[in-house]
Amino acid sequence: MTSEKIFVNGNFYTLDSAGTQVEALAVRNERITALGSIDDVRAAAGKGVQEIDLGGKTVIPGCSDTHCHLMTHGLSCTLMADLSDSDSIEEIQNRLRSHKEKNPDIKWIIGERFDQELFAEGRWMTREDLDKVSRDVPVFAVRLCRHAIVANTAALMPVRDKLTKEQWESGKLTEDDTDLVWSQVPECTEEELERAAVYGLNDARRVGLTSVHCQFNSVEHLKVIRRLHSEGKLPVRVRFQWPYELMDVLVNEGLKTGTGDDYLKVGSIKIFMDGSLGARTAAMCEDFSDDPGNRGDLLKSDEELSKMLVNIQRNEFQAAIHAIGDRAISTTLRAIEMAMPEGNQSNRLRHRIEHIAQVSPEIIADMVRLDVIASIQPQFVITDFWSEQRVGPERYRYMYPFKTMLEAGIKIGMGSDCPVERIDVMELVHRAVNREPKSLSERLTVDEALRGYTYGSAYAGFEENDKGSLELGKLADFLVLSDDPYKVDPSQLDNIKPLNAVIGGRMQ
Repeated sequence: MTSEKIFVNGNFYTLDSAGTQVEALAVRNERITALGSIDDVRAAAGKGVQEIDLGGKTVIPGCSDTHCHLMTHGLSCTLMADLSDSDSIEEIQNRLRSHKEKNPDIKWIIGERFDQELFAEGRWMTREDLDKVSRDVPVFAVRLCRHAIVANTAALMPVRDKLTKEQWESGKLTEDDTDLVWSQVPECTEEELERAAVYGLNDARRVGLTSVHCQFNSVEHLKVIRRLHSEGKLPVRVRFQWPYELMDVLVNEGLKTGTGDDYLKVGSIKIFMDGSLGARTAAMCEDFSDDPGNRGDLLKSDEELSKMLVNIQRNEFQAAIHAIGDRAISTTLRAIEMAMPEGNQSNRLRHRIEHIAQVSPEIIADMVRLDVIASIQPQFVITDFWSEQRVGPERYRYMYPFKTMLEAGIKIGMGSDCPVERIDVMELVHRAVNREPKSLSERLTVDEALRGYTYGSAYAGFEENDKGSLELGKLADFLVLSDDPYKVDPSQLDNIKPLNAVIGGRMQ
């Protein structure tokens, strides 16, 4: 078969089951038509084919981020103040004021990605703190987990009658209560949404991703993505997650998981079972060690979730269930098992648990028995530096236990949860491999991390026959790197640069 182009002089790690390495590959119609030595690929490709010399650089299969919010990321970067890494309430105030000065016509002052654990004051900011930014213009700041916000008086006054005394005095809202403020924010225009989508998706390609499992929260979001797709403007392949509350929109169009083409596909239906560790709203079996009496918020019972899953399964969708605390995870697994006889025998729809932070030996055994996929975010291991304080040393042994899960036989896919974490391919690999000093037993090898980020993520999206390794007939999606991750000192993995994310044989 005549190829369109060949890539030569590369150090290709195919990540197939045999761990094959090759020097070159050929591409036609976005798929791999030949692999092997340079001479063999040239011979197989035919004469007059475009040849691209990779200069001896290392190449790995394209990475797929299994959990990201790129529309939200784009909106944050184009419309809101960046509060990440702020180490004091005063700095938060200054960044919000600066944002207002740069955007004098904005009706709301919104900041994203603060972490109160970094504050020199040793406390959450309050309504009164944000009143010092403005008493007239609504102001609120969103915690990096997006499960908690703090708002000023102007933002809370219209809903004061719906607030508890504590919420009014502190200005702090968590989980569904955050909608009391978010619902007041004017809707984005189509132009703003498109600018945000383009920003977020281009950012993904820039850092080395070729595919994303991306959450969209509204019909308007999906409309923008579909338009970009129809115009051939999607810079990465998109498999979208969709809220359970809007599932009927897809059902009425006759869609199900996997519907679409190589650039835009229906993914999973998203359900929340609890909150976050950072906001202390993750549903735990025991009290938080640093907040006695608080076990977080379990949002649904096993019976409630089971009924939702039966509805999902009848319509041939995969479920992606947010569960962070051990009580939420255990409840989720019971519900998955309860619903299995109704169209999901042996978990054929590949229901997956997102985040799956605090586990136990019993949870791991149930995950294996039910063949439930773990969608993990390795960057949390470092960012959630306070995790041991939340749960104590005994439970911390089973906090983000990636190695234990993998060795038990649990299938894992990897993602960033951007904008909760920075979208960065090699930072994610670095944190999976290096972790932090108290959990080194849960480090993954470079090979395990890369296979989780490639084949594992592809499997989590029913795409292992098209993605996840470089093999004949699969999509020609791969990442050219500045250095060889198998040969550098592991501590330097995050210094490796993505040089080119190639999609369907097309370079950036």
